Amino acid sequence: MGSIAAEMFDEIIIRQDKNLRGKSEADLINMLDAGIKKQDPNKKTTIIPSEKEAIIHAVSHAEKGSLIVLCSDVVPDALDLVKQLKDQEANGELA
Repeated sequence: MGSIAAEMFDEIIIRQDKNLRGKSEADLINMLDAGIKKQDPNKKTTIIPSEKEAIIHAVSHAEKGSLIVLCSDVVPDALDLVKQLKDQEANGELA
């Protein structure tokens, strides 16, 4: 997945799934990072283990008009956060 993401995106934020599928958090992060670096050693990559913090970071650091792609293993939680951030932006609370 890391290699494919490196082909497709300008910047990648690695965050931790809740379902580790029998691996450790470090193993999964290292596997993704290795795939990214294999494809593009210079790819801008940030590791933020918390999904919530990773989403907030992506939204708050994206340039206007950027496309943000989220891959979540608990979609309702991610969707609720995105809706909350959108509401904050609409109310002028999010810059």
